[in-house]
Amino acid sequence: MGLSIVLLAAGEGKRMKTDKPKPLVHLADHPLIQYSLDTAKTLKPERIILVTGYKKDEVKKYVLSNNPGDYIFCEQKERLGTGHAVKQAAPYLPDVGKTLVLYADVPLVRTNSLKKLIKSSHRKKISILTSEVTKPKWYGRIIRDDLENPIAIKEEADASNDEKRINEIFTGIMVADNEFLKKGLKGLLRNNKAGEYYLTDLVDYASKRQLRIGSTTTKEKEIFGANNKAELAALYKSLISLNIEAAKKKGTIFKDETTCYVEGDLKVGKDVRIGSNVTIKGNVKIGNDVCIESNVVLSNVRIGDNSVIKDFCSVEDSSIAKNVEVGPFARLRDGVVLADSSKVGNFVEIKKSKIGQGSKANHHAYLGDAKIGKKVNIGAGTITCNYDGKVKHTTMIDDGSFVGTNSSLVAPLKIGKKAYVAAGSVITSNVPSSALAFGRSKQSTKKNWKKK
Repeated sequence: MGLSIVLLAAGEGKRMKTDKPKPLVHLADHPLIQYSLDTAKTLKPERIILVTGYKKDEVKKYVLSNNPGDYIFCEQKERLGTGHAVKQAAPYLPDVGKTLVLYADVPLVRTNSLKKLIKSSHRKKISILTSEVTKPKWYGRIIRDDLENPIAIKEEADASNDEKRINEIFTGIMVADNEFLKKGLKGLLRNNKAGEYYLTDLVDYASKRQLRIGSTTTKEKEIFGANNKAELAALYKSLISLNIEAAKKKGTIFKDETTCYVEGDLKVGKDVRIGSNVTIKGNVKIGNDVCIESNVVLSNVRIGDNSVIKDFCSVEDSSIAKNVEVGPFARLRDGVVLADSSKVGNFVEIKKSKIGQGSKANHHAYLGDAKIGKKVNIGAGTITCNYDGKVKHTTMIDDGSFVGTNSSLVAPLKIGKKAYVAAGSVITSNVPSSALAFGRSKQSTKKNWKKK
């Protein structure tokens, strides 16, 4: 039986004090809905149905522009509760299979938690995701029988004082058999104080028919949502905490985790060391025995085994191989590729370039749109002059070449194997292999010169 996912994304988010629809409010570098979509896709469902509402066209445009694949969109025209929202998706669900209900504004739930939930629904018509929370107010409370089986969910407005003391709450996330779900949705009533169709009533619907109800619990941090900017800030802290916790379980050592911000998807090998004040964004993969020193920003980066990123470096959209040393105070961006045992030193900026095995640029250089071979030395102050005012051009430096200090290499340009460029040169023409190239004004010296 296949899995369908219904993602509720109709929120307006008035309390956010924003003109954006709630699903498009940013958490770190991504809108809230992106986190839920990424998690949904990891489950490989047969279909993802998005229930939209406020500014539905903006939500649809974002989803289709940033998420390849096929999606089904339907509209919740009236805000009549979560049960009513899922009702809008029901016509698009097959008669067989299971459906998982997720929320665009509950972005932190982990794939493993959802897999456990789906597993708990085996031979059951419905299974719910719960959590033990410190402040259960506003959440539906889980009512269990003497055998600890869930039998009902009481919303805050309808709960008794005793029921309000229950700390186990319904997260809103559930998985249900499609046939059961469709029948149950038709039977929902608005006989509550809010006058809404509660999705939680499906549990009561199952219980009255003596159907087995499954459940599994997850961490409190995973089920947080946000209705205002203060809660959004708290959600950000939970995101960071969960990501750091996951890295530590893999054996990563943080010098001071209170100053580190792991916002994106971090995959780490063994014996990784991360300094203080490090920010990690996007998709970052770090190999074994890698050291990330302090005050470093990594965004969409792959780092190979035994490499070191020294203090105050910024590395984005780049690939770093094994045994590489970067920094301090280096910047890599826009598709930089560093081969094994290469070295990029202090105050070096590299953009859209490939640096070959064993090559090095130790200090104060700019390398843009360059292809540099093996065992090349780039002297301090060297610049690849890649832009002529209209077009970017490539500089090619072949294996074993030496570029002296303060050289300007005016692209398009090719420097052959084992060639030498003298310090202080401006090179505008190709340099053959094993040749010496220099281009600088003849020095003039005035003897016995005195300042007037």
